[in-house]
Amino acid sequence: MKTGKVGLPAGLAQHRRPLGNCWALIGCVLIAAILSGCSATQVIYNRADILIRWYLDDYVTFDPEQQAQFDARLDALLDWHRQEELPEYVLLLDDALLILDNDVSLAATRSMAEGIESAAIRLQDRFLELLLSTGENLTSAQRADFIDALLEKQEAFETDRLARSDAEYRDDLGQRFDKQLGRYLGRLTDEQARRLQEGVAGMTRLDHFWLQDRRVWILALSNILLADEPDWADQVRALIAGRDEALLPDYRQGIEHNGEVILQLSRDVLLMRTEKQDKKLRARLIALRDDLAALSDA
Repeated sequence: MKTGKVGLPAGLAQHRRPLGNCWALIGCVLIAAILSGCSATQVIYNRADILIRWYLDDYVTFDPEQQAQFDARLDALLDWHRQEELPEYVLLLDDALLILDNDVSLAATRSMAEGIESAAIRLQDRFLELLLSTGENLTSAQRADFIDALLEKQEAFETDRLARSDAEYRDDLGQRFDKQLGRYLGRLTDEQARRLQEGVAGMTRLDHFWLQDRRVWILALSNILLADEPDWADQVRALIAGRDEALLPDYRQGIEHNGEVILQLSRDVLLMRTEKQDKKLRARLIALRDDLAALSDA
């Protein structure tokens, strides 16, 4: 079993406010699985421990004792998530259905987005503490392997993402947003598709800023982990706490701008929904809500 770096879904991470460090973002695996609208939500959630271990599998190898300690900590985290966080998700979905009943106001839409981000932050904070406690038992060689894996992935990201033209970049974004919206609404109307393309065209390209910020952060993290000082975990916490303030001004502005574009775009597409799309959307949200309620009671 290995542990390593993670991030938000490919291509979208640089378009929202950073949620912390790359380790803790493992928690977004759960958010993505739960809020994907998948009909097999309960099956996926009950296999979350396996999914997380797969997600960590390509980096630093645990010995049997380390693996057992990690597994116990992960089980405790998942118990907390089931008992305390899933009921919060149910309330979020209840709010989403009320928003649909009240013409999708901008204020309500923004509040919903903030609620989802808060849930992701709570989860990643728990993951951070899990992984910091696990890191206390890693050897110097394991930490070096971890950093090597981070840098290797960084090189792959830079090669893949920065090679795209602006047109290819926006086409990728458009396809991803179309897929996510279509999962809940079905096929978009021509009017919705035009609004989607308009929104994507108005977004600031951020992948170069994201990758630059990510490389700086990895190098700072590597200095802490490889120095292996007694207070290294507190140094990592301080690094994470100051990350937002360390962002380049253009990157920060771009994140804020794109967040508002995405919010307005999502709201406009919902306001344009047809009767058929409305029925599909409500059915999806109700089914997801019922699945999560059942899971939290299990």
